[in-house]
Amino acid sequence: MLRTALRPRYLGLLALMVVATLVCGLLASWQWDRAHRAITDRADGPAELGQIQDVLGVGDAVTNEIVGDFVTATGQYAPDEQVLVPDRRIDGTDAVIVVAALHVRLDDGTEARLPVARGWIESDAVTGTDGEPDPALAPPVPTGEVTVRGRLEASEPAADGVSGGLTDAIATPLLVNEWGSPMYSGYLAQVSEADELHPMPAAESAFSRGLDWQNLGYAAQWILFGGFFLYLWWRSVRTAYLDELAERREAMQDQLARAASETDPDASSPEPATAASASSPTATAQTSPTPDKDV
Repeated sequence: MLRTALRPRYLGLLALMVVATLVCGLLASWQWDRAHRAITDRADGPAELGQIQDVLGVGDAVTNEIVGDFVTATGQYAPDEQVLVPDRRIDGTDAVIVVAALHVRLDDGTEARLPVARGWIESDAVTGTDGEPDPALAPPVPTGEVTVRGRLEASEPAADGVSGGLTDAIATPLLVNEWGSPMYSGYLAQVSEADELHPMPAAESAFSRGLDWQNLGYAAQWILFGGFFLYLWWRSVRTAYLDELAERREAMQDQLARAASETDPDASSPEPATAASASSPTATAQTSPTPDKDV
């Protein structure tokens, strides 16, 4: 099989597969570095990143490198852009999170909405006479320009949407449909107590808990892809080698069959006895009818 592998065709294919494997190795190393850096950053605690405009672009994903770090945002709240997220359990209390849209002015003069989890309040404090949360009972948004400091968190998974000022997740895909765009993809969790609201606790979303394992999984996948390219080359060489062995075996069997027929010609030629007996005089005499004798 080595002679087959050393043919120019398969050497060229090997070079291509080696390049693909090296690329997969680089991508695996990159994913491993991202996971390791995220773990190191979390061990060091949250960092102060500064203004949101300098940290995250509008529509950009909140990656594991910056999730949970502190950012600052300055802007104005829209009075009619506030929703409640009920059915939460915070510090052993049935809680409701109050989320509002902060209009942040960008460097180009335009504005973008930043969802801000202003804090949480006990469920009883915003429960109406019908036993359901009432957005009208929530503390109103501050007026004028405000500066908010909090943790930058990734959007929660979207669920059932927004209805009557209520939603079951801090999900920017739902909020952008309710409030409009442009909008940041993550949200800011306020960490200072204000307006009768308790500070937001650290997010425990599946995103923040599982992203490191996700990067490690990507690294393992790239390693498997690299190994698959080398296996594909080996399989191609082996298939070609086995096909050549089968062809040689068939050619050898044909040669042996021809040699056997040349050594024993009668073994393959028909018997001429039938034709000879049909033309012999004796056979003619025996087969001719005998004339009747007079009695």
